[in-house]
Amino acid sequence: MNSQTEHPHQQVNPHCLGEEQWQWILKHQKDNTSKLRLKFGLKDPFFSAIAQIEARQKKRKKFETLGDRWIFPSGLALEQSSSTATAQYKGSHVHTPYTIDLCAGLGIDTWALSKRNDCAAHLCFEQNEDLAILLRHNLPNITVLSKPAGLEDIDHWICDHAITKDKLTFYLDPDRRARDNRTFSMAEGTPNLIEIQHELLKRASNVVAKHSPMVDLNSTSELTGLVSVVVIQFQGECKEVLTLQSSELPSNSSIQVVDLDSGYSYSGRLGVKEIVTTEEFQNYIIQPSPGLSKSTLHIELAKELGLEKTIYGHLYTCRNKPIYSPFYKVFRIDEIAKPYRLKHNPNAAAIECIGFPESPTQVRKKIKFKEGRENKVFALQIGKTKLMVLTTLIE
Repeated sequence: MNSQTEHPHQQVNPHCLGEEQWQWILKHQKDNTSKLRLKFGLKDPFFSAIAQIEARQKKRKKFETLGDRWIFPSGLALEQSSSTATAQYKGSHVHTPYTIDLCAGLGIDTWALSKRNDCAAHLCFEQNEDLAILLRHNLPNITVLSKPAGLEDIDHWICDHAITKDKLTFYLDPDRRARDNRTFSMAEGTPNLIEIQHELLKRASNVVAKHSPMVDLNSTSELTGLVSVVVIQFQGECKEVLTLQSSELPSNSSIQVVDLDSGYSYSGRLGVKEIVTTEEFQNYIIQPSPGLSKSTLHIELAKELGLEKTIYGHLYTCRNKPIYSPFYKVFRIDEIAKPYRLKHNPNAAAIECIGFPESPTQVRKKIKFKEGRENKVFALQIGKTKLMVLTTLIE
């Protein structure tokens, strides 16, 4: 169950951060960290103290519900970690008193799992010793093993706590960040959920796994006892994909997209979906959000709303403005023209290219539009058909 993630050679030391250092951190919390390093050097306690200032400056909103004295590491673990918002949402899917996190990392997901009101005990594995030290400091009431997750250690912990299968949930966040920017299957993660799922489901009632937005949803067909796939959208981005498995082997699997900012969600069934496409635009362009696009539920939602799917990517069109939803943006069509023949000049506009041979930067240089948000130019091509559509964003 190995999970390899690179971390900086020098890491934060929680034992050198006493009350004096925390007051120093508070005093310098708005200072330039590069200048602080030049002035105070890279030895502790200053290395660890400056790392705390930097983490709070860069990631304040990402970790805003953690305590004031949470100690952050430096390096990749900070960048790759879940936010507290997504971690708490994942925790809401866990309903057993005992949980095991197979690859804890910075520990934000472990924090959310262990802080649940019905949590009796929590075990986590983190093979990076420096991160494990921080986990023990930040979460003193949980069990942290600084080694790769292993079935023997898991079975000992289960036995020590007399845990029955119905009382336990496994959580894992397979490492896949060293991959290039492409879609990949769940079997490519470390640990490999496909390989270990049967052993996990022998011991627990549920397995919850977090995956990158780049995961291939078709690979969910290899999961045993799949209850649901949940696509998490937060702050306008597709952040994570969750898979929820049960040892009770449900007959049907669902897929859901949830927007954490608004609390909206939309559900459907996993599987191939089809819809008739059109070459003609009507009065509005409807563009699915990143989360809705990932879930493939835009086809089902379009059918409900009476939208027509265009031949251009995931763009839809309709005659009447649809109701508000965080799962799509609505653009009023102002003009449709051949490339670079637009008559209207809004001066500033966003630019998106779908199938178009030139990049947004190249298009912007030619049409001489500044960066903007209120208007948007869609540069489109499919086959020999090329056009530009000038639109206005409807809030």
